[in-house]
Amino acid sequence: MGVLERLEDPWRVRVFGPRGPVGAGVLLTGRRVLTCAHVIDSALGEDAGLVTEGAPVTVEFPASLTGGTGTARVVPGGWAPRSGERADVAVLELDSAPPADTGPATLRRCGPAAGRQVRAYGEAGPAGQGGWARMVLVGSGGLSPDWVQMDLLTPHGERVRRGYSGAGVVDTADGSVRGILVAAAHGDGADTAWMIPVEAILRYCPLLTAAVTPEVGGRAPDPFPEWPARAEQRLVEALVRLPSIRDRQRRDSVIRDTGDDIALLTERSDVLLQDVRALVSQCLQYDDGIDRLAAAARWYERGSRPMAEFDALWLSLRPDGS
Repeated sequence: MGVLERLEDPWRVRVFGPRGPVGAGVLLTGRRVLTCAHVIDSALGEDAGLVTEGAPVTVEFPASLTGGTGTARVVPGGWAPRSGERADVAVLELDSAPPADTGPATLRRCGPAAGRQVRAYGEAGPAGQGGWARMVLVGSGGLSPDWVQMDLLTPHGERVRRGYSGAGVVDTADGSVRGILVAAAHGDGADTAWMIPVEAILRYCPLLTAAVTPEVGGRAPDPFPEWPARAEQRLVEALVRLPSIRDRQRRDSVIRDTGDDIALLTERSDVLLQDVRALVSQCLQYDDGIDRLAAAARWYERGSRPMAEFDALWLSLRPDGS
């Protein structure tokens, strides 16, 4: 096989700490690597959620036939350590070009999650002892409203273990990366795990926006054109029925959890309807704004009937029909 020929998934990266592999990563365009912030903490021996500026991290390219290791460093704007129940994203830049038989991943937004079959390759032991876990996406949930739950697809298959953090979650239908694995339930050998979808990653590290590939034949992530006023009003009416929206303190939390790009630009008042109208209007400026709002609200609603009614309404109103 020639050196320029590539194996499947040539974007896989292995991240090393002082005692061996500590996690995985995804090679992107521009010599950048996407992983979890806690993986970098482990690699550098940090436990305070801070990274020494310019500290090199050792990486390897397990999909390369030429082997070799390299070093990478966190880029400005590429550090979003876990804060409470949010974030845990890191973007690195390689100090030198990756091997010639590697290549960047196709990064795409996750979009509707339920039922999507995915796989992820984790560095669960010494170099060369990783494995693929096959899973199915279930929906938003976990320790953060940003996370998407994944359940094991085959009962006797590889389970998510220590070392899977930062692994690219691959859509088996098209081979694109839809997020990175961030946590597993009950430690090693878990049947349930969670990923940070690309939409959330972009909120924490907008510098990756240009690395995202639009869906084939789909809409680019532009604002909704000429959104019907009646449809917007129906969304407002459905939202004000949610207990988490009617309560001022929880409403503040929901708005915060939609992301800073929406929360900081949403006009606030002491009147419920005015607040909700401003929130919906701001969310509609983003292709995934209402999806982000719904994901944030679900965290507080815990399966309430008004939440189910809002989800059904949004499904019927979506311009893309998905």
